[in-house]
Amino acid sequence: MSAEKIIEQIKKDSETEIKQIQNGAESQAKGILETTKKEAEKEAEKILEAGKKQSDNLKKILVSKANQDAKRDIMNARETIIDECFTKAHHELSILKGEHYEKIVKKLIIDGQKKLGGSCMVLVTRDADEKIAKDLGIHIDGTIESAGGVILKSSDGRVTLDHTFDGILKREKDKLRIKVGKLLFS
Repeated sequence: MSAEKIIEQIKKDSETEIKQIQNGAESQAKGILETTKKEAEKEAEKILEAGKKQSDNLKKILVSKANQDAKRDIMNARETIIDECFTKAHHELSILKGEHYEKIVKKLIIDGQKKLGGSCMVLVTRDADEKIAKDLGIHIDGTIESAGGVILKSSDGRVTLDHTFDGILKREKDKLRIKVGKLLFS
């Protein structure tokens, strides 16, 4: 074999090997590209899924907060209405007159007298209270400012019972608040 043929054969073999190397590199590059593309797609999917979960959680939080705000607004509105009922009841008690008023105060005095063991004195809010106390034979110890009713004191002055309309409303407000709420909003 001549040198030219050997050179020619080496050239052919080199070209073949170069083509094989190029084909292998192209094939390897395609494989790497496909693998990278698949990994990128998976990563993008994960990111989208995480974003969707985050979005869903945020939506749930916002809906929950809106529900809480609405419930608080409803409760505040109900409280306002109940407070208006107490204001109206206090007003109605403060303008109560005549036989109906006298009947209530007489019952309050008798109840207080029983609790204090009989002997007591009263602080009155109205002229009608004085008349009732005198009719019941109870000593009047003075007057007080209130919408109506009386304050009873034991004869030794150590025990005091607040049977004024203001005092009764204040003491019973929590129980009455629940009853009024049930009546209005059930």
